[in-house]
Amino acid sequence: MAKARFVLTGDVDWASEHCIERYVDHAAAHGIVPTLFVTHRSPAIERAAAAGRVDLGIHPNFLKGSSHGSSIEEILDFVFDLVPRPVASRSHCFADDSHISAALARRGITVDSNICCHLQEGLPVLDHWNGVKRLPVFFEDDVHWEQGGTWDLADYRAAFASPGLKILNFHPFMWTLNAPDEAFYTAHRAHIPTLTEAEAEAIRHQGPGSATFLDEIIAWVRAGGGEFVSLPQLCETL
Repeated sequence: MAKARFVLTGDVDWASEHCIERYVDHAAAHGIVPTLFVTHRSPAIERAAAAGRVDLGIHPNFLKGSSHGSSIEEILDFVFDLVPRPVASRSHCFADDSHISAALARRGITVDSNICCHLQEGLPVLDHWNGVKRLPVFFEDDVHWEQGGTWDLADYRAAFASPGLKILNFHPFMWTLNAPDEAFYTAHRAHIPTLTEAEAEAIRHQGPGSATFLDEIIAWVRAGGGEFVSLPQLCETL
């Protein structure tokens, strides 16, 4: 695996300050600058961005009952107020339609990562009809458990070593609790906006899960001569 390039991203999804801080600190400890797709105002995110420890994208919620607004334009006003110059867009739950795509292009979005092609080999950059470069997600934590995946990287090394884009998406809340499956997530999801360090230590899953899997990926990439780059760095080569 000669200089395979991986990108770490995280859909913030209203995670608590502790989750965000821990996720960013862990990435930084491995020399990784993740892209956070932002859902809400967060001092932790603002500090990390000011220090150059993260890049920021927008994560608009277009679903019914969204706290971001009741129309496409209201929702985009909200998220662009949070992140005036996003490096990319990814909608909550990958929501999309022609009206959303056109509105994002009008707002100046040139890159999105708004489709998940889980563990698919040979992923290309897609030229979306609205002129935006679409970068598919290669791995997503909750999609992985939805498909009944294991948390043993040995089962997926061939896919991770294959050609194509390698954009990874780990949600800070799920990662903080090392969530292994939907049942565990559902049991603890009420803690998403408020989870503290003490609570995380008390309820964190102790077996294999999303956090242990990410650590396996990082170690394997580095051992094989690959590298983690930021999303803007990846885009420079597209």
